[in-house]
Amino acid sequence: MRTFVALLLLLGATLLQVTLLPRIRLLQGQVDLVLLVLLTWMMQEDNRPDWRLGLVAGLMVGYSSALPDLLLMAGYTLAAGLCQLLHRRIWQVRLLTLVTSLLVGTLAVHLLTLGYLWLSDNPIRLGDAFNLVTLPTLLLNLILLLPINALITEINKMVAAPANS
Repeated sequence: MRTFVALLLLLGATLLQVTLLPRIRLLQGQVDLVLLVLLTWMMQEDNRPDWRLGLVAGLMVGYSSALPDLLLMAGYTLAAGLCQLLHRRIWQVRLLTLVTSLLVGTLAVHLLTLGYLWLSDNPIRLGDAFNLVTLPTLLLNLILLLPINALITEINKMVAAPANS
């Protein structure tokens, strides 16, 4: 049941990220809602963090993007794997793990994208990309982290309630 809910949440986040959220920009950066939903769902108490959700999230975003699917699958899987590793082995503090995974995941996706654009003869200056895209995206992601975390926590409680009854 939890996997099904996670897939529905990722699908809904992908749809919102493709349709509504491109209108919300800070410089050239925009919110990565799929990454936020993925990481906050993985950090819920009753859920076991699983890096394979990163593959699914990357595939969903890759299908709706002009970037190659494998590129985004690698970025989201790296973020999910880091979240899983930090949660199980190092930190039990959810918010610190969530913020660290979000920062590293955003940087990983953006660096992979920049590398792909550089290799495909569409070079973007690293300073411009970092200042105009990556930093604003990080800021928007950090601003929306707590509201998305609260929303996902409530959804997780609703899913867990029928199982406990």
